[in-house]
Amino acid sequence: WLKGVRGGGGFLPIQAMGGLLTKPETTKHAEDGIGRKGTLAYGVSAMQGWRRGMEDAHIALPDFDPERELGLFGVFDGHGGAPVAQTVAARLPGILRDLPNFKEGRFEEALYELFLKMDAYLDSEEGRREIGERQAACKDVGEGIEDADDEIPEEVLRELVESGDIDLDDDEDEEEEEEKDGDKEQLVEEMDEDAGDAAKEVADDDAEDPGGAANNAWCSGEGPDGMGTTSVVALVRGGSSPMIFCANAGDSRCVLVHGRRAVDLSRDHKPNDEDEFSRITKAGGFVSPDGRVDGNLNLSRALADFAYKKDKTLKPIEQKISCEAELRRRELDSTDRYLLLGCDGIYEKVSSQQLVNFMLARMKRRRRHAAVTGSPTPLSSACSDFLDANIAVSPHKDQGLGCDNMSLILVDLHADAPETAASTGCRAGTSRRGRFGIRRGSKVKESRSQIGFRRHRLSRLTARAARIAGVTQTSNGAQTQ
Repeated sequence: WLKGVRGGGGFLPIQAMGGLLTKPETTKHAEDGIGRKGTLAYGVSAMQGWRRGMEDAHIALPDFDPERELGLFGVFDGHGGAPVAQTVAARLPGILRDLPNFKEGRFEEALYELFLKMDAYLDSEEGRREIGERQAACKDVGEGIEDADDEIPEEVLRELVESGDIDLDDDEDEEEEEEKDGDKEQLVEEMDEDAGDAAKEVADDDAEDPGGAANNAWCSGEGPDGMGTTSVVALVRGGSSPMIFCANAGDSRCVLVHGRRAVDLSRDHKPNDEDEFSRITKAGGFVSPDGRVDGNLNLSRALADFAYKKDKTLKPIEQKISCEAELRRRELDSTDRYLLLGCDGIYEKVSSQQLVNFMLARMKRRRRHAAVTGSPTPLSSACSDFLDANIAVSPHKDQGLGCDNMSLILVDLHADAPETAASTGCRAGTSRRGRFGIRRGSKVKESRSQIGFRRHRLSRLTARAARIAGVTQTSNGAQTQ
């Protein structure tokens, strides 16, 4: 028990990092897709890792608004439990679509308003009821396990219904283990120089698991008072004036690959940042020496966490934990090739540039493989390879780094370019959604019981999709009430 990792003030017991498994859960939940116009393609891989539950969620909608060529992508890193992140993933696309600013093309204003509306929903009677139902479902199947049937946004199901892509395909691409081992060794070498600084932060990395009793409501972990989520969202506009609009609250990150250079489109919000520290103290809070708000939470912006938002005299953006989105936008050109969105578990061991270097090497190998064999590997396999390279060999050996949940989205911004059009891994307008038990594009190890459970979920999903199809479409595709 006395063994630990070296944190900012000396050794910290491993237990203080949160519940860890004796062996990591390395099953990948992989998902691939491409928009109908064939321009935006994406791959996602998510892994529970050493943590006792999976608290991440994400959205990947390349055809979020096909008429305006808008794709929507997001990563939500939950803390205190998975239900808030799951609820945000399920509800956020619909809330954005209904905003007048979004309908009228004022996308920055819409994204800013979106975070406020999303936070208000989580604190509403309906939102609290939904979170409670998800929390009960998580407890029924094991803490942190997602009920995929309930979580899938209706927008995703509609895409699947229209494309006819709901089918069960257990074919799995074989990955080259020796190459992956080599990647891991190379990545470890690159990270060695940064290990000291990163180890200092690991004690704070999962403030998602409270480190003290400064806020009993938060420590209880019940409902949206005691749980929350980061939110990093990218709205990608194609067409004649391509642009990315990024909104972020928390320490998940969005990175643009400009040529071979990493360009951060978001800022990690930490309590010791000057502006964040000022807001926290003005709201009556404090930042502990190890960088935690009121001694508990090691990030300063998040959705939910309402135990930190009790002062009714303050606006939502003035609370100790703020839901305010920080916005950035960037015009795109032909040298802007990829977009990466990941939770903080992706970046605790590597810089944005190191992640970009890894992924570019994977993309080069992927193009070679497609040119030689004519059998492309999905984008999600590159994400999965990074997760394997990034995960800790053991909590003690890696000083606690690489023990968090990990979710990574890779978006190809020019999937129709000649050098990549043949290697997207999906036909235009389709998706491979292994995360939901639908056609998988990367190797996922499953036991017989997992396969049976996945097929059960698929049958439920198919039935729900059929109901949606019956409500939204007639046999000729016309809209019905």
